[in-house]
Parts: sequence; structure tokens; C-alpha cells
Amino acid sequence: MSRKLILPIIISTLGGFLFGYDTGVINGAQLYFKDYFGFSTAEQGWAVGSALIGCIFGGLGAGVLAEAIGRKKSLLLAAFLFSISAIGSALADSLLGLSIYRILGGIGIGLASLLSPMYISEVSPKEKRGAMVSLNQMAIVTGFLVVFFANYWVGNHLSESMITGDITTESLSQWNIDEGWRYMFGLEIIPAVLFFVLLFFVPGSPRWYVIKEKYNHAIVALEKLGYSNEVAQQKVKEIENSLEEKESSNWAAFKGLGFAVFVGVMLSIFQQLTGINAILYYGSTIFQALGNSAESAIFQNILIAVVNFSFTIIAIFTVDKWGRKPLLILGGFVMAIALALLTYDIYTQQFSLVAVFGILLFIAGFAMTWGPVTWVLLSEIFPDRVRGLAMGIAVAAQWLFNYLVSQTFPMMMDKESAVFEMSNGTFPYWIYGVSCIAMSLFVWKFIPETKGRDLKDVRQLWIKKHKS
Repeated sequence: MSRKLILPIIISTLGGFLFGYDTGVINGAQLYFKDYFGFSTAEQGWAVGSALIGCIFGGLGAGVLAEAIGRKKSLLLAAFLFSISAIGSALADSLLGLSIYRILGGIGIGLASLLSPMYISEVSPKEKRGAMVSLNQMAIVTGFLVVFFANYWVGNHLSESMITGDITTESLSQWNIDEGWRYMFGLEIIPAVLFFVLLFFVPGSPRWYVIKEKYNHAIVALEKLGYSNEVAQQKVKEIENSLEEKESSNWAAFKGLGFAVFVGVMLSIFQQLTGINAILYYGSTIFQALGNSAESAIFQNILIAVVNFSFTIIAIFTVDKWGRKPLLILGGFVMAIALALLTYDIYTQQFSLVAVFGILLFIAGFAMTWGPVTWVLLSEIFPDRVRGLAMGIAVAAQWLFNYLVSQTFPMMMDKESAVFEMSNGTFPYWIYGVSCIAMSLFVWKFIPETKGRDLKDVRQLWIKKHKS
């Protein structure tokens, strides 16, 4: 692959980086702003989950925008919203203000979560498509890693330089409650502005240009991606020939599309029912429950981010070798085992290294399988002419269940709730573990292998699956 092709792919993954940063920043910030504002458990859940409301609308709107104005311009809008959210969240003085800016950031996340893998999928060669789309997932986990380090730096080192007088544990905590969480949000402005500027140097999607019958624009875009004029013209003809007829003119194709959308939605729902975002959003709270201080809990989150990052790298090198289906089946069972370890340790009140190992094994299983592979499949399985709209439906379902998980987790973990007392604090992990087993069985039954196939050939897989 040429440098001219790699650079646009890397720049577009900054959308994934900001997805990870904006999602992960709440993990550390919520430890402090809940005390600053005096939030109840329900208000804390809304402050954490409000961005996900924006994600739902962003996911739905991304499909419409991707088809109407193209992938590149839609990503520019996402970068702008990330910037506004960073500044507004840092300056918020009420639950309403914080929620509004978090929702705007959520719309940016929803847009980027769909558009970045879609763009990468459309410009990547088929034999490298899985690895290239997985780069977006690596960018997401890199965003988590960076924001966990940033939160730790703000909470421990920046705070020390800002405190006048004796530095104590109490003074560090109080500064973070008063000011620190604002810096955690505000630092996002740096990658957001960088993303916005660099997008002007990225060519549009050649496939989108051909769909819109802007053939000269498609040729120019392909030349910017490193192809000669002669090869670019040939590829434009290939894309044009590969575009499917409108689905309404072919009943079998329509049935295949409907089944593909069903599978895409279920993949999105199952990805969230693993409970991944309960751990990523509330990891600090979980580590606190295991007997750690807030500052120590933030540091331990770095372990989660490092494991997440490391095993995503492994996924990049395996997704085009092992295939999508084996990885998803393996990941579901690994996460179920990890959650069983965590559940046992918490239920028996040991609070030992078994719980920590269970959390890290769960993160490793997700990072290598359901984290990146879900996005690879969502970028592959839908027909060209409706890819944006169909993918938007699946992504919106993903964010809806992300919101449900993030809202219900603190309620189920409230020590005064009947559910908590009945399960000794393990109830949500039981739900997530059973889901992990169910989704492996779902993949085994319904998901065909798409490794190495042209995007134009994938539709036929769904028509066959639907008939069977």
C-alpha cells in the first residue's frame, strides 16, 4: 500500500481516536464532578450517559449525511462538534449545561463511529480491508489509553502544580473536584482541532463519487490515493459495474438486505450486552469498590487501556488471517469465562487479584474480537447504495444499548437496591456473561465469513443465508 493511501486512512482514524477519548474522559471526570455538583445516583447516570443520547442521533444521522453530502464533509462536522463539546463541557456550571455539551459531543461520536470505518472500508484493498478497518478500533482504544493517562496526569501532577500550600491527599482530591475535571474535558480540544484541519487534506470516497455519478471527482480522489490516471479510470469503471441495482427492483435482494440489517443490528446489540462500556465508563468506580482511592483507581484504569491497546494490535494481524467468524465465537466464550471469574471473586467478597485478572481477561477478549471485528463486519455487509442508511440503523442500535447499559449499571450496583443485596453485587456480570455465550451461538448460526471478499460479492451471502 502506498503512502498516499495510508495517510488518509490514518487521518480518518482520528475520528476513532476522538470517539475513544470523548467516551473515556467521563471515566475519570465523573469521579469528581459528581461531588462538585452534588449529583444523586440518577443524576450521575444521566451525566455519564447523556452523550449516548447524542450518539444515537449521530449514528442515525450519519447514514443520511454520508449519502447526502459524503463521508469527508460529514467527518468535518463530527470534528467541529468534538471541539464545541470539549470547550462547553469544560466550562459547564450545571447538569443541564454539561448534558447539552455532552450530547453534542455524542453526536460527533455517533457520526465518527460510522463514518471512519465506512470511509476506510471503501478506500482499502479487499485483502487488507479487515486490518485497515481494525486500525480505527486501535485508534479508539488509543484514545482511551491517552485519556486515561491525561486524567491521571491532571488528577495527580497538574493538580500538584496548581495547589498553593501543603500538598495532601485531601487537597489533591479537592482541587480535582473544583477544577481538575474541567481540564480533563478541555484537553480534548487539541486532537479535535487537529482532526478538523487534517481532514481538508483527505480526498473524498471514490465509491461515493461514483454513486453520485461524479466520475471526474472519483478519478481525482483515486489519484490522490496513489493511483495513476489510467488505473483510476479503470477502478471507476469497476466500481460502477459493481454497484447493485436499487433494492426495490429485486425482491430476493430486498430479502437479503433485510436479513443483513437484522444481523448488523444484532451484532451491535450483542457488542454492548457484553458489558464492555460498564467497565470502560465505570472502571474507576469498580476499582474503588475493590478498596482503592479515587486517584489509585484512575491509575489502575491505565492497565485496562494498555491491555485494550495491546490486544487490538493482535486483532489487526489476525482478522484477515483467522477470519471474522472464528474471532467472534472465540471472543464470546473468553469474555464469559472472564466474567465468571470476576463474579466469583465479588460474590465471595474476596476482592483479590482474581477480580483484576477477570477484568483484564475480559478486556483482552473484547479488544481482540468483538471490539474491532464488529466494525469490520458493519462496514462490509451492506450493499453500496444503501450502506450509509443501513449502517446508520445498526450503529444507532449499538448506541441505544450502550446507553441502556451505562444507565442501568450504577442502578444495579447501588448498595441500597434489592438487586445488589440479592446478588451480592454480581447481578450485572451475570447478565453480561450469559449474553457473551448467546452471541457466540448467534455468530455460529447466522454469520457468514466475509474475509477476502469484494464488497460487491457480500450481498449474495445474505441472500443465500436468508433462503437457508
